Amino acid sequence: MKLLAGEIWKVKLYPVRGSKQDGIRPCLIVSPDSMNSALKTVIVVPLTTSFKDWPTRVNLVVKKTQSQACIEHIRSTSKERFVEKFSLASDIEMAAIRKHLNAVFSA
Repeated sequence: MKLLAGEIWKVKLYPVRGSKQDGIRPCLIVSPDSMNSALKTVIVVPLTTSFKDWPTRVNLVVKKTQSQACIEHIRSTSKERFVEKFSLASDIEMAAIRKHLNAVFSA
């Protein structure tokens, strides 16, 4: 299975503990393609339509639906949990995601 940065997939996120996103959810792949091809895991950011005015959220449109990337719920996920390709983030959306990731991890 080929998984690329910027793709949005439906991913089985259960079981989880605490306040993490749960269930089969759309997730944006944020790990580099070189990692995606070499490892058995992929780094994803779950998406939601429950909006919060938080600095860890980035707005994007997925299949004509306003959504937010939940950077606060970033995780490494086994490729076995990927169900189906759902959509693709735009270059502008990916640039905003990377900017927020850099801000979170360089603090």
